[in-house]
Amino acid sequence: MSGPFTIRKKKLYEEVMDQISRLIEDGSYNVGDRLPPLSELSEMFGVGKPTLREALSALAAIGVLEIRHGSGIFVKRLPLKPQYEILTQLGQTDTENLLYWLEFRRAMEAETARLAAERRTEEEIEAIEEAHRRMEEEIARGETASHWDYLFHHRIAVATHNPIFVQLSLNNEYMLEKYFILSLRQSRATPWRREMVILEHGRILEAIRKGRPLEARRAMLYHIENTIRKVKFLEELSQETDK
Repeated sequence: MSGPFTIRKKKLYEEVMDQISRLIEDGSYNVGDRLPPLSELSEMFGVGKPTLREALSALAAIGVLEIRHGSGIFVKRLPLKPQYEILTQLGQTDTENLLYWLEFRRAMEAETARLAAERRTEEEIEAIEEAHRRMEEEIARGETASHWDYLFHHRIAVATHNPIFVQLSLNNEYMLEKYFILSLRQSRATPWRREMVILEHGRILEAIRKGRPLEARRAMLYHIENTIRKVKFLEELSQETDK
């Protein structure tokens, strides 16, 4: 039986992200500096290039690094420290806590979608499109695609050009994974819902791409509200199967 709290174990790429962030924070690399090549970084951190690329891509997605193809990887700004206290307080994965988090997402992400539609750059649109495409590919293979789902929403936050939204969204990956754990329990029973997720994300992306703030806000609200309904549905279904 698990205790009253869960301890989150960081993924390897997140540990690499932390190490790179510390090097930037302590002045080993300053804003504008170019990082060493992949082979050197891989040896420095003792990880393979796929893990390293994932860490660098995530840091680029939140605006800490800038990947210039053909030129290298540059420090764009100082990292913002994510706050994990709220995650500890949330404790175990249960529907009530998850719904609290989704209510917060509904309030925050509706505004991020609106602002992103007003402020996004072409490069940021491409980054959001990549996350949507990768998510669609993984779902087609029967995978949960939680990482790319997170990056889709996180890159929208980056496109607001508001560092507070970016910092808040850093906390979302852990809770998003909790949602997918709950969803996975009954995903085979509701395969059509995965197709709906792709359609909902596509509507958000299209509104942001076309620069339609109110439409982007409505599309995001519709998506989060559907997510809330799905969590409640899965909980009810789980209770029925446990009887």
